[in-house]
Amino acid sequence: MGDVGAVVAAIITIATGLFVIDLVPLQENMVCLGNYSNASTCPDVFFSQTFQGAREKFVNAAQKAKAELQRHVIVQWEGVDYTMDTAFIRGKNAKRLLIHLSGSDGVGGFSSSAVQTKLLSEWNASRADGPSVLFLHAVNPYGMAFYQIGNENNVELHRNYLSPEDWKAVHLEQSRNTDIEDALKLLYLPQAPRVIDRYLLFFRFAKVFFTHGWSIFWKMVEKGQRRDAVGVFYGGQEEQRSISVLREVLRQYTTGGVEAFVFIDVRTGSGTVGRETIFTSTAQDETLAKSIFTSTVVLRPNGGANASSMGRIRPVDILSTGNHSLLVEEVFSTTNLPFMIRSALLSNGALRHAKGSYVHMMMQQWMRDAHAPQTINYKKDVLRRGEETFNAAWNHLLR
Repeated sequence: MGDVGAVVAAIITIATGLFVIDLVPLQENMVCLGNYSNASTCPDVFFSQTFQGAREKFVNAAQKAKAELQRHVIVQWEGVDYTMDTAFIRGKNAKRLLIHLSGSDGVGGFSSSAVQTKLLSEWNASRADGPSVLFLHAVNPYGMAFYQIGNENNVELHRNYLSPEDWKAVHLEQSRNTDIEDALKLLYLPQAPRVIDRYLLFFRFAKVFFTHGWSIFWKMVEKGQRRDAVGVFYGGQEEQRSISVLREVLRQYTTGGVEAFVFIDVRTGSGTVGRETIFTSTAQDETLAKSIFTSTVVLRPNGGANASSMGRIRPVDILSTGNHSLLVEEVFSTTNLPFMIRSALLSNGALRHAKGSYVHMMMQQWMRDAHAPQTINYKKDVLRRGEETFNAAWNHLLR
């Protein structure tokens, strides 16, 4: 009888485990209570699950707001255009400009896209007396569509907005320092990801920690690498089309002269889920940002002249900074750093060894889960805080 009881208990345990696992993709805190078309209670009115869905919502909202729309094809893949779309609304104070970016980090663009869609959907006549506003939607459309941070060439765009001097400095530093590449070699999977690799990667993390220290993980994320074109945190060897188009768009809307601007690049990052942080690259920007925003403002280490090479989009070559002008990143945290790096490595392993397979598709889903939480509370927080930050910048330029 004892053996029979043990077998029954094992069967019940397995069945319960399988039942729980089956429910994991859809949890109660991911479901809107009530009407899914009610924008006041369901954030999914503004959020999307696909790039095409996000683009359609953005374009429809921009048309509703009577914005000037432009479509820029970044890449064509298997007969499909992947586009960066811009929406421009001229304000009464046309010499002041608020610039709002979504999707520069690819898969992280679903949060920033939802914020833009909500702002445009609720645009009204009271905004007419304010500054001009330029929304750039899906700066990295390919990465957003295929749930990856890198673009069609695996380049992370926030590492790619560089001046000629920046490019020289980056290549010089990369030729001297190989510690990031050495650490990454210990983390890369030798084959397509298996189920057990989700957990074995933590042993790889431990090996890197004991050989290189904890700081190497932050260094990977901050500085990236330039040698391995199919590796993670790759910044590229030349300027990408998305960056060239971004420069063209900014020049187009600043040719008449801009007296003051606020530039907001909205991205996702590691940390406590739902937390919003405003990052600046200079002490001057930090001081101004703290006077504008109520959110936490942090000065990035090694900012200023090295900000672009460290992984920030700072178009100071086009936008002349002044006393009332500001360039910031608005970052929404989605998961902790080890899990974020793990998802990147699993997705990269599938890209290297099983591109286009079911395994690759599932690892892309893991990347989406790491950068685009599906809980209703997260989505509500993003919309609320994203709108508050936008309004704070708008009010600053209204003065």
